[in-house]
Amino acid sequence: MRIRLVGRMALGLRWTIAAAILCGSPAVAAAQAESSVRGFRVGLTLPVSQLGATMRKSVDNTAPNTLVPEPRRGRVFQDEVSGDGLSYGVGLVGGYRFPLSGGSWFLDAEVAGEWHGGATEAQFAGVGVSAERKQLGESWPDDWSFAKEMSYGAGVRLGGSPAGLVAGDVAFYLLADVRFAEVQFTNNYDGCFSAAPCTPAEFASGSEDIDMDFTVWRAGIGMEKWLGQRFALRAEAGYSMYATEEWVTPFSDVGVTVDSRMDASAPGLSLGLVRRF
Repeated sequence: MRIRLVGRMALGLRWTIAAAILCGSPAVAAAQAESSVRGFRVGLTLPVSQLGATMRKSVDNTAPNTLVPEPRRGRVFQDEVSGDGLSYGVGLVGGYRFPLSGGSWFLDAEVAGEWHGGATEAQFAGVGVSAERKQLGESWPDDWSFAKEMSYGAGVRLGGSPAGLVAGDVAFYLLADVRFAEVQFTNNYDGCFSAAPCTPAEFASGSEDIDMDFTVWRAGIGMEKWLGQRFALRAEAGYSMYATEEWVTPFSDVGVTVDSRMDASAPGLSLGLVRRF
């Protein structure tokens, strides 16, 4: 009696496994098809990042014709400061998906454009021999802001659906982008432009605006969850590295040169909605 019962249980177990395989295979195939269908895609993205920037400044008054008097004459004052701030925005993305390895993997080629808000701000401590560090030839305690306004570029995404998550229409991928970012840099200064020492009441104030164009490399990971056959939710986490920007501001009338260098990076997240065509 036990032998027959065990035999029937074993036979039923075999039929159950077989039925699960037969019924599950179309579901798996359908789920794989959701994330690996060839075709065009467009989407809306909401990026947010912590934009960090470091500025280095070198004030050189070693020129033979400098008007900087002693004891500041013939010296190079170097200063450095870092700041960070929240950057947010909205963007559009479009691309094409290529299934790989029979649909188990996929490769996306995408282009994107984003509009950003927010800014990073910081202030130099100032380096010099005067109490205020604002005399001619010193590194003044300028305060500045670094605001990304727009970015655009292209990238690739390589991914697939792990076996255990295929039935949920979930796919994971690696991403690599190159972007070109338009940044507004504003420097606010207050100091002495005269060879003769100035009193605080004689300091001149002003601001300098510079439009900067950065090349940005971004790498990270992403996940998408399909909602039916046309739409997918997308979440990405990435790290962006900005190419170094350097520039020189010569004050030829007083024989002073200011060399500046800006480095920036940004860890960030992006949420999006993608539609397949």
